[in-house]
Amino acid sequence: MSDYPNPIDPRLLDLVMRDHDHAIYYADKVMLTPEGADVADPDIRLLKHMLAKMTIYGRIDVSSVNSFAIFCFQRDFIDQGKDELQVSFDKFFHQDALIRLKSGVADALLDTETALTYLEDHAAVLNLLFWGMPEVGRRFMAFFDELTEGEGGELPPMDELSSLFKETYEGLMNAQKAAVNMLSGMHSTGILLPMMLVMAKLTPSEYSTAALAINLRHEMRQDVNKPRKIYDPELSYFNVDRDNPAEAYRLLHEQAIRALEHISFYTGANSKLEPGIRDLIGAGEGYNLEFKTSLRWDVRQEKKNSAIEHASLKTITAFLNSSGGHLLIGVEDNGRIEGVEIDKFDNDDKFLLHFWNLVKASMGQDVTPFIRTALEKIDGGTVCHVRCMRSSKPVFLKQKGFGEEFYIRTGPSSASLEIREALNYISERFPTK
Repeated sequence: MSDYPNPIDPRLLDLVMRDHDHAIYYADKVMLTPEGADVADPDIRLLKHMLAKMTIYGRIDVSSVNSFAIFCFQRDFIDQGKDELQVSFDKFFHQDALIRLKSGVADALLDTETALTYLEDHAAVLNLLFWGMPEVGRRFMAFFDELTEGEGGELPPMDELSSLFKETYEGLMNAQKAAVNMLSGMHSTGILLPMMLVMAKLTPSEYSTAALAINLRHEMRQDVNKPRKIYDPELSYFNVDRDNPAEAYRLLHEQAIRALEHISFYTGANSKLEPGIRDLIGAGEGYNLEFKTSLRWDVRQEKKNSAIEHASLKTITAFLNSSGGHLLIGVEDNGRIEGVEIDKFDNDDKFLLHFWNLVKASMGQDVTPFIRTALEKIDGGTVCHVRCMRSSKPVFLKQKGFGEEFYIRTGPSSASLEIREALNYISERFPTK
């Protein structure tokens, strides 16, 4: 779906685990980017972030700089090799206001006479530009010096400078390139300011100060050469209300922060795409996560017990019928590692063989594509990580010695539905095509 409802009904939003990633669903259909790509990613934290924004704001906005819009831009253009900014870098670079100013092509960012007349009535903007713009200039020269490994000196001719910064741009992550494209196109800032922002060479405040100055320049000159959007003509770009520059600055600053927030999911502590066992244990049990001390061993009775097996199978079935999830076998409720060694199998292969035989016998062969298992040694014990994706059809649990039941997740536990409830749930969750 790329025709986004307005407003969004948060009750229809869902986050679904798939084979190699997670996806955002709306009304039981995977959400799509404007160009038709799945809104899906291995990083569940990024998707949760976007879901939270959709929920709290009740709408989806691809016409301003925000995480969802940058994500879509990356999927639709950058990841597809359709980066017009990279292809036409020299053209955009030669038009860049900051470059033209620092290289001496332009004398000033704002025409002095026009600017003074305007700034007499806007003292706050005068202070902002007076204190902020010199620092932006210093940051640019420091960036140039860094790129030339301390041998920057005077700026070289424009073509050499363009090659230097193009090489730097090409080395950015796709998420950074998408953010640069959107900031440049929507804020009419040129290339350098967005590049410096996403590379942490400028703060959001410094970026916003320079962006405001550039936009005021366009506004005062009614600039017919104002840089336009790069791709979609329906996307809006930033317009400064010259009578309310404080609001313009606020919006620029807010969107700069949003861009950096999005990029943070690809760098540093947020860049881990798949949660490890320690991460999951640290998160604690919840809707998509459950711990089981053992697969078959009854700790209290000190013997094998099919009811213990049933508890794990019930959780797996519920995950399959809901939005997917993680089951950690060999972990106690309090997060302590017990290890599957307690199940007393001769080796790991026999443990996994027994596990898969249980799954196939009680749920059928058809569910195996939606389940992944991995064994990991941690703190002296072995934990079995069972990763369940959302099933494409309803899954019933029919284990020997137990009745046939249909389970779903309700909060941090699994619940069996009565026949009528199960039929209603199945008709809504697994509609026939």
